[in-house]
Amino acid sequence: MKIIDAHVHYGHWDRLTTRGAEDGFLEEMAEVCEQVGIVKIGLLANPGRGNDALARALEQRPDLVIAMGRLDLDRDPVSTVEDFYQRGFHGIKVIGVSKNYDDEAYYPFYEQAQARGLRILFHTGILGGPVDYLMGAKEDAWKAPPEGEAEEKLVQELGRQIRTRPYGFSSARMQPIYLDTIAFYFPELFMIGAHLGWPDYRTACAIARWRPRLYFDVSGGDVVHHHIVEGGYIGREISPRKLVYGSDSDLNRIAGDVKRWRDAFDAMGLSADDQEQIFYRNAAHIFGIGGA
Repeated sequence: MKIIDAHVHYGHWDRLTTRGAEDGFLEEMAEVCEQVGIVKIGLLANPGRGNDALARALEQRPDLVIAMGRLDLDRDPVSTVEDFYQRGFHGIKVIGVSKNYDDEAYYPFYEQAQARGLRILFHTGILGGPVDYLMGAKEDAWKAPPEGEAEEKLVQELGRQIRTRPYGFSSARMQPIYLDTIAFYFPELFMIGAHLGWPDYRTACAIARWRPRLYFDVSGGDVVHHHIVEGGYIGREISPRKLVYGSDSDLNRIAGDVKRWRDAFDAMGLSADDQEQIFYRNAAHIFGIGGA
């Protein structure tokens, strides 16, 4: 079965926010894709100069890369959307806003994306951070919660970072219900909500049920995987037709993540056709890939 991974950050996870995060990543990613059967990658640009790096990646591997430019709805001009189109990007990644996603101030971006046929991947749900107070070092050593002076250093740095953002920045602005408004006013715009709205899964399922071009991905690591499987949402509250596969993980985990979802889909009793929809056909339809 062919696979499209619609959610991969461009760079090694342990240094995503540093210079050189992308060094060697494209070559390693191609090797992983060949091993796993992934034929296309939704590659997400990093902040800052990440869109330039993404453009180079698309030039090097147009056969593999689905280029998703990083758009800052609070800081970038609307002309950025046209720039993405001219660069040949396939879509846009949006995250970290100071107003609700459906605030009218953002409508010109959505209008331009719809006009140019660019898809938008929205982060939905709770925004992660530099450390993880639940899983911590169980996943990666660098996610381990700091203590003592290290924690003080962390909170001071977080304070400096947030002072550069417009007032109102919060996970509260990125809930899946706001995509419903956008779907009403921009019905031709293909949208993917990341992480099935973590943890507001039922709202995500409900709106995907009724909006033709609104989809969600199943990325989000162990916790989101367990919630989706144990909640029994797929097939009962959301159709396989409205889900796409996304790993949102470092390269060394993608093969295991694909296997974990294959096993879960088998255990759920999803047919081969349903699984092909999630792993390939839905994303192929969204991104206009032939044969979908």
